[in-house]
Amino acid sequence: MTQPFTLTGHTHVFCIIGHPVEHSMSPTMWNPALQELGLDYVYVAFDVHPNNLAKAVDAFRILDIKGANVTIPHKNAILPYLDEIDPIAKKMGAINTVKNEDGYLRAM
Repeated sequence: MTQPFTLTGHTHVFCIIGHPVEHSMSPTMWNPALQELGLDYVYVAFDVHPNNLAKAVDAFRILDIKGANVTIPHKNAILPYLDEIDPIAKKMGAINTVKNEDGYLRAM
């Protein structure tokens, strides 16, 4: 039997960012899997207007958001705000994933 879903002060936050993202199935897919694995993680969708992208990236660092999937229209626009970009992603000029390692944002 699945335990009730709870958030704690230690819950790790992962997300998808884009604009718009209300149609994203990622939270619906990921949250049951994370819960089934017994992980204190939550996956949320953040609708980030392009004008607010830099602030959103700052929030990743400040709020210690552990990782993000990046979708349209931010796949290219986010690049200047990141600390490290995978060489293949750099060559492609777009990323899909950001990993936060103690405020150091690594993109793939």
